[in-house]
Amino acid sequence: MILSVSEIRAAEAFTMANEPISSVDLMERAGTVFTENLLQYNGLSTENQYVVLCGSGNNGGDGLVIARLLAETGHIVTVCLCYGSGKISYENQINRTRLSEFTLEKLSIIKVKSEKELDSILLTPSTIVIDALFGIGLSKPLTGYYANIVMKVNSWLLPIFAVDTPSGLFADQHTSKQHPCIQAFKTYTFQYMKQAFLMPENEIRVGTAIVLDIGMDLPSDFVSDKILVNSTIISKIIQAISKFAHKGSNGHGLLIAGNRNMPGAALLAAKSALRSGIGKVTLHIPDSLATFVPFAIPEVILSRDKNNFCFSGIDLEHFPSINAIAIGPGIGKNPITSAALSNLIDELHSPMILDADALNILGDNKTWISFLPENSILTPHFKEFERLAGKSANDFERMDRLCKFAQQHQLVVILKGANSMIAMPDGKLFVNTTGNPGMATAGSGDVLTGILLALLARGYAPEMAAILGVYIHGLAGDIAIGQQQSTESLIASDIIENLGESWATSGNRTHEFQK
Repeated sequence: MILSVSEIRAAEAFTMANEPISSVDLMERAGTVFTENLLQYNGLSTENQYVVLCGSGNNGGDGLVIARLLAETGHIVTVCLCYGSGKISYENQINRTRLSEFTLEKLSIIKVKSEKELDSILLTPSTIVIDALFGIGLSKPLTGYYANIVMKVNSWLLPIFAVDTPSGLFADQHTSKQHPCIQAFKTYTFQYMKQAFLMPENEIRVGTAIVLDIGMDLPSDFVSDKILVNSTIISKIIQAISKFAHKGSNGHGLLIAGNRNMPGAALLAAKSALRSGIGKVTLHIPDSLATFVPFAIPEVILSRDKNNFCFSGIDLEHFPSINAIAIGPGIGKNPITSAALSNLIDELHSPMILDADALNILGDNKTWISFLPENSILTPHFKEFERLAGKSANDFERMDRLCKFAQQHQLVVILKGANSMIAMPDGKLFVNTTGNPGMATAGSGDVLTGILLALLARGYAPEMAAILGVYIHGLAGDIAIGQQQSTESLIASDIIENLGESWATSGNRTHEFQK
């Protein structure tokens, strides 16, 4: 789940009351789990030295626990008490006392009255910095004393591991580029993913975010409206294909794709649909391109458009067995195609999938959006979504706009990118956890469209098809990177080639992907 700050506070209170556990003991647990994961990180050794920056609040208290545990394991640790004029929390005081009771040879404590005192710390290439200045409760930008400390620490260019949240970052809202913020190498956050960690604007601040389980809990009736898609969720969605299945029972999808200049988009989408369990795919393509299709994908059924170069219309009465339709990959924006899309929207009453140029045509004709069948799936990237719903000042505003757009028009909208977001008609938001930067390549979106077409044809509800399709798509990309390809070398065809393992892995429920 992805919780707000107020929801996390409620989870802390619920856990302490119902486990029961004191706040100090919960802090000890959090610090212990953080330290264990830190010391297991590949690349660290007994040679590493640690500088732990501790603020005056509970995040600083976590840092004090971590510093003590590191020192107890024999590491050289420098604790920087960066209290400024802030009020010291009770838990912080307790752990400051506990730390002072240890006479550990390799532990030193300095009180930092200004950032200049940090110059006295002996730094080496093997020094690791632990940021425990501020946690999720930060409510205003860092200025003065703390801003200077943050900027000084960033200037060291050393690996920084942030405790729960990089100091200076707002967990629930946009943090301006002008606001000083720790630039973490990794952020070990407790129990729940924070919204800010999923935003592209915060990549340089968060680094890689890893969620650590510290045994916090929520009431059984709690329902989150923002959910991380992981293997546990997928295992509840994915359906095995019956051993008695046949091509008729596995669905028949119609893919309207391609134009004179972009035939490849149609082939990628069709092939990915065939690799995703669909019974039959009918590919409707401009007549001049149809000759090449049987050689590229002999398994598809051909439907030739009357126009040689673009989509100009289709008579659905000729395809009575079709139970899912996708349109968009490579169709272009010819006025003839725009008119044909309008006619198709008027004719359909069941959910359809719209991607690529179909979305760009909608962006030029926004009044058509209200005529789309409810629960249709739209798959825009950032620029396509901007054309549909307007510009956003930052990633948080874009996320809010996405959710409102899906609710207003009763659509399922997949905003593609790192941590693709899937907005539902009921207001819920699902955030995907598979995928990698190598998938930012031409044709990757066409592959996703084919997967979605297969899932709709097989009978998945649009909401479930979107969640499962995005996960499977990203996982295939991850498998490709892990086996043969690199971020630089990955192409869309590689994603298709690894769909088999992606489906098998997800179906067997053995894959765990942590991000």
